[in-house]
Amino acid sequence: MENNIKITFWLYKAKKNSKNLTPIYLRVTQNYDYFTKATGISIPAGDWDKKAMRIRGATPETDTDNSTLDSLKVKILQIVNQLNLSGKPYNIHTIQKTLEGSGISQLTVMGIYDEQLREMNKLKGKDFAPATIIKYKNTHLRFKQFIKFRYHRSDLYLYELNYQFMSSFEAFLKQKFNNTTNTCYKHYQRFTRVIHQAMHKGYIDKYPFENYKIKLQKKKIQYLTQEEIDRIYQTNFKVERLNVIRDIFVFCIYTGLAYAEVESLTPDNITQGMDGELWLNIHRKKTKKDYQVPLLPRALEILEKYKNHPQCLKKGKCLAVPSNVKYNAYLKEIGDIAGIPKNKPLVTHLARKTFATTVALSNGMNIGVLSKILGHNSIKVTLDSYGAIIDELMLRNVKDLKEKLSLKKVKSPTTEFSNVNNAQEELVRMAKKTSKNMN
Repeated sequence: MENNIKITFWLYKAKKNSKNLTPIYLRVTQNYDYFTKATGISIPAGDWDKKAMRIRGATPETDTDNSTLDSLKVKILQIVNQLNLSGKPYNIHTIQKTLEGSGISQLTVMGIYDEQLREMNKLKGKDFAPATIIKYKNTHLRFKQFIKFRYHRSDLYLYELNYQFMSSFEAFLKQKFNNTTNTCYKHYQRFTRVIHQAMHKGYIDKYPFENYKIKLQKKKIQYLTQEEIDRIYQTNFKVERLNVIRDIFVFCIYTGLAYAEVESLTPDNITQGMDGELWLNIHRKKTKKDYQVPLLPRALEILEKYKNHPQCLKKGKCLAVPSNVKYNAYLKEIGDIAGIPKNKPLVTHLARKTFATTVALSNGMNIGVLSKILGHNSIKVTLDSYGAIIDELMLRNVKDLKEKLSLKKVKSPTTEFSNVNNAQEELVRMAKKTSKNMN
């Protein structure tokens, strides 16, 4: 492992100070990973020997600074030797933490969570949506409150994490904040992702919550019926902004797009499929997955309607989608005017659920095809989400089948016998006719 370690010193010219001195930085590389660290030494740029990675000169100050660089290099090599002798797996993060005096045994729960949040903020808008980071910050707050409440401390060491810690946290959320099991699961899910990241960095060797599980409670899926969809679509709301939002919502009902995807939809997303029909090529931000959606007639009708809309032309978008806050606020108005039941509040995600149930599954779409069209990571996600609906449709189909079978008239034995005789006589006549023609 030691042979994979490379130690270099370099001048960080971008950090030259007001005295025209440039700091010397350390870089430690292991395979393709590395970390950098300030050495605390700053010199005139002309005094640096880049090839030898040493300071030129023979003054006592120069000798002291070069000795400091040598000591730093030796210290890193000693750390690597100790890690090799321990036989435990390690990586560049382990070396960095040990060098900085925060050995693995000193790493804390909130410390690694803070580190995770910093990394997420650097990738904000790229790998992590702002809303996702907010959720992680909320979980961070809950764990901070829990540690203070349960242990009367501001933090815990990583090695203190165990089954009891997570079990107590779930109880804390339910008792203190009246959280549901599903909300507890979401906090648990985010926290364990941080822990798994710590494992990848070599901070801990073993997952501390091995046998702990939170079983999600199945929630009844809310969706609109076809009659409710038609009522919304056919209502003239007499206010332009509500008519626009209505069209966007109905478009989502017939495509299954979430808010992030419909908001970023451009004409470039519309392509011709192998069947010669128009499809949407979508990149789902939540799962980072590309997938395709067929453009059904009503969705096409809405796209055509907004093709020359001033706001769409200005922004290069397919639809004039406002902010998520305004969108949901306007949807509430639409729901009230259209007379949609209060137990079905119109929100962004209701359209996606309605597509999956009323538009797709109720019309016989295969669950595997639906999973692909929704952009789910696996069919299991789709089954977990819509399993109850599939069961409901199955019962409905069985009921329809029974009704169809019961409507068939049961023929009497006499009728059946008469029919058999008629068929036999017809066959005899055909046989005689064929024989006569041959003669």
